[in-house]
Amino acid sequence: MSEAWSRARLAALVAAGVLTVLGLLPVANLVSGTAFIPWWSGAVREWLTTGTAVVILALGLARLLGERLDRWTAQASALVLRPSPRVFQALVAGGVLALTAAFAVYCFARLPFSEDELAQRFHAHILAGGRLFAHGEPHPEFFATTGVLDRDGRWYSMYPVGGPALLAAGMALGATWLVNPVLTALTACGLYRFAAAAFGEGPARASTMLFALSPFVLIMGATEENHAGTLALTTLALVALTRWVSATERQERVWAAAAIGFGVGGMATLRPLDAVAVAAVVGLFQLALLAREPGRAPSLLAQLAVGAVPVAWLLYANAWTTGHPLLFAYEALYGPGHGLGFHLDPYGVSHTPIHALILTSASLMRLDRYLFEWPLPGLLPIVAALVALRRPTRWDTLLIGLIGALMTAYAFYWADSYAGPRFLYAALPGFFILTARAPGLVAASLPAGTLRRAVPLIIPLCVLYAWTAPTGVSSVQMRAYYYHAGRTKLKTDIASQVAAAQLSHALVFVHEGWRARLEARLRALGVRPGDANRILSSSDACQVQGALDAEEARASADTSGRGARLVAATRPVAPVRPVPGLQADQTVLLAQGAALTDACRQEILADSAGHTPYAPFLPLTGFESDGSLGGAVVFARDFGARNDRLRARFPGRAWFRYRARRSLDDTSAAIVPY
Repeated sequence: MSEAWSRARLAALVAAGVLTVLGLLPVANLVSGTAFIPWWSGAVREWLTTGTAVVILALGLARLLGERLDRWTAQASALVLRPSPRVFQALVAGGVLALTAAFAVYCFARLPFSEDELAQRFHAHILAGGRLFAHGEPHPEFFATTGVLDRDGRWYSMYPVGGPALLAAGMALGATWLVNPVLTALTACGLYRFAAAAFGEGPARASTMLFALSPFVLIMGATEENHAGTLALTTLALVALTRWVSATERQERVWAAAAIGFGVGGMATLRPLDAVAVAAVVGLFQLALLAREPGRAPSLLAQLAVGAVPVAWLLYANAWTTGHPLLFAYEALYGPGHGLGFHLDPYGVSHTPIHALILTSASLMRLDRYLFEWPLPGLLPIVAALVALRRPTRWDTLLIGLIGALMTAYAFYWADSYAGPRFLYAALPGFFILTARAPGLVAASLPAGTLRRAVPLIIPLCVLYAWTAPTGVSSVQMRAYYYHAGRTKLKTDIASQVAAAQLSHALVFVHEGWRARLEARLRALGVRPGDANRILSSSDACQVQGALDAEEARASADTSGRGARLVAATRPVAPVRPVPGLQADQTVLLAQGAALTDACRQEILADSAGHTPYAPFLPLTGFESDGSLGGAVVFARDFGARNDRLRARFPGRAWFRYRARRSLDDTSAAIVPY
């Protein structure tokens, strides 16, 4: 027992050390030699000033109020514990649902906000029609978008089928945007049930309240990303694990094991890497218990059998889309460079152990800010709790293992997170529970007096500041405003504009920027997205245009070596410079001193009238009964004179243009005759 306790204590201290070094120190910035996390210096200044002020205020209140503060603290705890478990869950779930729905409306206008979400919404539309994929198009450049494959006559997203399936369920109910808010509300209940069984009623309610007030949770729950479903299934598996441990009857253990299998197997259909990490931690936990209680082993057969069902569905979907059960769509799209391990990524960047260290540190540094938006680093109470854990329980070890497993798994993944520390999202139960327990663990190690009274005040004061401060590096209001003010073109209610235009049997052309048009043409000729990005980020756009025109002029059967020819034909022959005034995702380069051809001049001139992203239109397109593109309105990327290629594909349709809004106040007709 002493040896096991020593190992658990050592694990907690090692975890505290790793989180301190990689999360509380700017390792990502120091190792990369750049401002990899550009806001870190400003955040540190705010933590040292505002955070110090919060601590001083807590000390002042503790000294001023003395024993009265003890009584008020006890009364507040009693108030939180007064509702029955069922009532508490209902209150928290209702609050979380209301808050995430409010963030979905304010931040994202109830619409997909990222390329990931748009691709999954498109795939959900296909699934809602009873198909795993739609039929590919003969001219895919008109419809190609990031994260979507048109491969071997099959059209679908690159994401595992579980995410689009959840959205399809919401689509069938007419409330796609509410899927993740509902899942987040259910997750709050799951977190409470797990924490109550593992750590007691007080820590469970505190953890759940922190979850309900975390802007990271509420904003992620307001999106259509697949992280919300993954976390919901993680908490389901954790709740079932507590029941498997406490079960004394065989049937009860079997049902609990089956629920664990469903949770972990379901995760595999959403985020397979997260599922592997969680499965490893839960499996090791169970094996450790089986070593002492081998009679529990038969229940694992139910766990494996139930878990195999969603995994089999995932592999079945892979087989019907990519052509092989073990070939995932993102690897089919990006190539072997998308896989795990240390190698060149799809964009030609080498993912090395040093790069993995930078990305891991960056995720933890972001967690300091995004998790709570407090005037103190979010990891600080977590580290304090780990250090103060004098006698860690097996559940503490489980949570430490969960955090460590996800950090380790994603160290082998080459991509950086674009929306906060989302790769650690499935580890949030560990972070919230440790944070909730930190005040009690730290206070218990202090002598009676002012300092001990002050410790429990710090987190409530931080929460109050985060939610009431209108500006600052850390502020819930400012974080919400960033999302509200960003990517306004993606928040246009296109469906309402189409309804207002009363279109029927129409073909609407959407004018996207020149870079996006070139990328779509490159992808239509078989160039992988990473290679297309490298070409457009280093080569003269006019040279790329000419190479594409020359390649398309070849005989349709002459496809051998097409990719190599395009790479050779687009290799820079002169210094290039970016065209000024363009947004980062629309940047095009031109050779210095080179004269523009008429064709390139027309491309630039076409963009001067305004452009809009095509991706939000694709999920609105309908399908015919055979799975081909159709319906009342078809949206296509505008290629000018090349648009005539679609006349034979969509005969008899009236042609229209989508007119990009010039400002947020522009209320004139969006869809105009061609």
